[in-house]
Amino acid sequence: MTTSTRTSLTDRYVWTVTRQLSPESGPDVARELRGSIEDTVEDRVAGGEAPEAAELETILGLGDPDVLAREYGGRPNHLIGPAYFPAWVRLVRLLLVVLVPIAVLGNVVAHSFGSDADFGTIVGEAAQLAFQVGVHLVFWTAVIFALVERNVGPLGRDQLFAAWTPDALADPADRTRRASLTEMVFEVAWTVVIIALSVWQWGGVGDGAVQVLDPGLAAGWQVLIVGLLVLDIIVTVAAWARGGWNIPLAAASLVSAVVSGAVLVWLLLDGRLVTDLPREFGTAFGVDADWTLSLPAVAVGIAIICGWEAVTALRRMRDTRDTRGGDQ
Repeated sequence: MTTSTRTSLTDRYVWTVTRQLSPESGPDVARELRGSIEDTVEDRVAGGEAPEAAELETILGLGDPDVLAREYGGRPNHLIGPAYFPAWVRLVRLLLVVLVPIAVLGNVVAHSFGSDADFGTIVGEAAQLAFQVGVHLVFWTAVIFALVERNVGPLGRDQLFAAWTPDALADPADRTRRASLTEMVFEVAWTVVIIALSVWQWGGVGDGAVQVLDPGLAAGWQVLIVGLLVLDIIVTVAAWARGGWNIPLAAASLVSAVVSGAVLVWLLLDGRLVTDLPREFGTAFGVDADWTLSLPAVAVGIAIICGWEAVTALRRMRDTRDTRGGDQ
């Protein structure tokens, strides 16, 4: 008959720690760790504790052996450490702002031609795509930064990223400061071009041109759309003239974006905003109209553009309040 003896708590703890270390450092760490545990246990026993209780409390004080092993081995206990985390956050924010809208816009454009999906389906697919792109961006950039940190180390950060200087500090007043004269003129000119094209389209383009907007749209709707565009011009010029945005101007911009989006989407889906474009292109260029235009997809595109303008207006209102609060 054979009997088995259970390995001591100290032996099990030391083995769990040192098995994760290299053969070169493992034996030295084992001797050091075992000696430290035995010394602490002896002190506790001398103080009146039972040997088993003293050993248990000493092991508990050392904590998780996996964490201790990583400390002995010089391996980080985090995915992305403090040396790289701020750079990772800045990169992820930039990629999300740039790539997610591009992916969603590409999906909407693809649906615009030859898709029979309704408005809700297109919105749902766009939201799902935005989520998937965002998850992939966060995951793969985190993997790359984790690999870089483990191979280059925290000290190699300055070789990959520019060192921080006080010049990088943002000025909250910049968010409400007016745009340059060139930017203001470009934005106003672009809006004027849109107004001119809209009025021309509603008046009938005649032969040789493509009738995109429905000339049968009621005059009241035409006046409302042009009026909202004119409001954008007034707000833009006023913000530039006063040297920056304030809450009333940002609120006017917000109202213009929301109302414009709602009106254009409703008229489009109601079939009153645009003409039968495949037929119009066929008539103008003498080609077969073998393609279709998905109005729900176009509506999603309009909602995205107007939504972006609304979010920008909300940020201007917030930044204006923050700047005022900081000056008090």
